[in-house]
Formats: sequence, C-alpha cells, structure tokens
Amino acid sequence: MKIYRGFDQIDDVITPSVVTIGTFDGVHRAHRMLIDAVNSMAKNIHGRSVVVTFEPHPRSFFSTETAPRLLTSTEEKAAILEQARVDVLVIQTFDKDFAALTAEEFFSSLLIKKLNTKAMVVGYDHSFGSERANAYDFLKKHHVDTAIIPQINHKGITISSSSIRRALEGGDITLANELLGRPYSFSGPVVHGKQLGRTLGYPTANILLDQKHKLLPPDGVYAVKVHLNGETFGGMMNCGMRPTLDDKLGRSIEVNIFDFSKDIYGENLNVEIMSWVRSEVKFNCLDSLVSQLKNDAETCRRILEKKQ
Repeated sequence: MKIYRGFDQIDDVITPSVVTIGTFDGVHRAHRMLIDAVNSMAKNIHGRSVVVTFEPHPRSFFSTETAPRLLTSTEEKAAILEQARVDVLVIQTFDKDFAALTAEEFFSSLLIKKLNTKAMVVGYDHSFGSERANAYDFLKKHHVDTAIIPQINHKGITISSSSIRRALEGGDITLANELLGRPYSFSGPVVHGKQLGRTLGYPTANILLDQKHKLLPPDGVYAVKVHLNGETFGGMMNCGMRPTLDDKLGRSIEVNIFDFSKDIYGENLNVEIMSWVRSEVKFNCLDSLVSQLKNDAETCRRILEKKQ
C-alpha cells in the first residue's frame, strides 16, 4: 500500500482511481463494506483503490472540547487498511485551509486533478466541502459513477464509530468487538513499575500508552490476548488506579501474561481486549487481593479458551 501524507505529495495522477473518503476511526464493519466495494470497483476498471482520511480528527479541529477519544491511531488505521488490500492511502492534514475548501474545489483540484477519480464509494450520509454538500447528489451532477453503502445495523444498533465508543465507555467489550468485527486493541512499550505483582505471584507488564487520544474502557479487569514479536499469549489486564495499593501513581495499565517469564522491558506489546471480567475494587489486605487475582486468572483462562 502506498501512503501519501497529503494530496500535495501525490506523484501519480495517471492511474484511474476508485475513492472513498472519511475519518474511518476504528475501520469497523461498516467501513470494511465501503473498502470492499472500493477494491471491487477498482479491479473492474483496472484502477487503484484509494482511501482518503484525515489527521487530526475533523471534530478535534473544530472543537477540542467535543473531540472524541479515538478507536485507532493513524498508524493502526494504516495497518488495518493495508491488511484490507487498499492500494493507496492519503492521510490529509485537516487544517484551516482544507476545511475552507468548497465541494467544487475539493472535487476538481484534489479528486480529479490529483487522483484521476473515476468512481467513488460513499456512506449513506456522506457530505462534501465547507458547505456540506450531499455527496450522492453532488457526484451524480458531475456524472461520477457512485456506490452508496446503506446504514448497517447489528442487534438494532447502527454500526458507527460513535456506537463503538459508547459500548467501550460502558464496558461492553463484547458489543464493541462485534461492531468492530475484531477485538479492540491498543499498543505500547513495557516500562518499569514498582514490581509488586512479582512479589504477589502475578508479575505484570506495565504498558505506557503513548497514544494520548486513544480510548480505553473503564477501570477494571479484562481478559486479553497479547501479541509480541509474532507470538500470541493469553493474559489478564488491570486498567485503573490500583486502589488496594493506594500508591497514588495515577491510572496504569498492567498485564499479567500467562505462562510467560521473559524480560520484555522496552518491547512493544499489542493488546487485544477480549472480555470484561470485573470492576476494579479496593481490598482490605494483600491476601484478599492475591485470592481475587487467582480467581481472575482462572476466569480469564476460561474466557480465552472459549474464544479460541
């Protein structure tokens, strides 16, 4: 997959393109329908499939107060789109100049001049330009072959980035994963902690979440899969304030990786959240905490066995 950091970097305007445009946060099941249609149409015209997305999220440009926490970083988004066999990804900076483009300017100077767009795939509610022109009506007027992807529902819920955020914020990992079409995940390097977990018999990898806008589920214990250097391990994750220890270190992400004892400080872990187990609680003593950790580990192992 070829990646361009903005339309001004595009150096191939000859190959015809089939294009879709959006933030694609999460690259969820409805997004994948758009992308599959783009790939199919591009193959039919012997052209290239192109996804245009934005950085930062447009809502954060207009108002930092209402900007959503993100389901995927730009890097995660790119990796998923590459797996989906997209030919070209354009990551356009969403700034004042870009936001001011009219639908006509965006269409003629970027979609046509830069991408040689022959066809487009858009969602049922997509709009163009600073005046928010209806995409389908606009493209029809310009005689562009256009496919519309309808609203997609799951269990009576519209599949959207917003509905997935609500599920995650409510701790409904099962629903969030169903709407995504894959387990929700995050990545980060392993950093040094207080190493108390080791003394309790449950050593943990403390993960530094360096994606500052990334959405995490509520504080609690979760069954997870951990990916490290091409290998996959089961584990349990605690996300929260560690109230039993009362160490005032702030929110932390700690993963106990099952059947694992290697030194992985500095390594980057990818963690897939498979299921919620329980809320974070404060125990009266460390013995009670250890007893609960044993129960949590058994619960997580059972959950992961069922999800294999």
